[in-house]
Amino acid sequence: MAKRIKYTTATPAQLEQMQQKREKQRKARAQWKARDAMPDRKPETANRITNNIIRIINMQPACFAFRVNNVGVWDAAKGIYRKGNTMKGISDILACVRGQMFAIEVKAGKDVISFDQQKFMSLVTQSGGQVFVAHSTDAFIAWFTTVLEKKVNS
Repeated sequence: MAKRIKYTTATPAQLEQMQQKREKQRKARAQWKARDAMPDRKPETANRITNNIIRIINMQPACFAFRVNNVGVWDAAKGIYRKGNTMKGISDILACVRGQMFAIEVKAGKDVISFDQQKFMSLVTQSGGQVFVAHSTDAFIAWFTTVLEKKVNS
């Protein structure tokens, strides 16, 4: 049996309200679509990349990593800037991954590797360590996964 449709008459004010409601819904849908089209997150900062890498390495068995603080400090008592006491160009992260030394340099945005950093990286590779320049957490994860697979297979 066919269902009977009941028609009601709406006043012009009610029609206007329904039209406004539909317009609001249409705008809300358009905003959600635009929000979905936007990238999920802001570009990663060097600090965020560094923290993520250290966390990822330290979660693995027989692996550890630490941040190297190689910036100078302002001595307010003496009114001078004291240089850091680490080697020039040392990488941002040093790690030991299942018995092998890793030096990881973090670069975000338009940051580039300095001459001293290149020298340090060549010292690490000449000594049998591995070097990686991380421009994002995702790039590091892809590289680190291949490193771990090689370690497991060898």
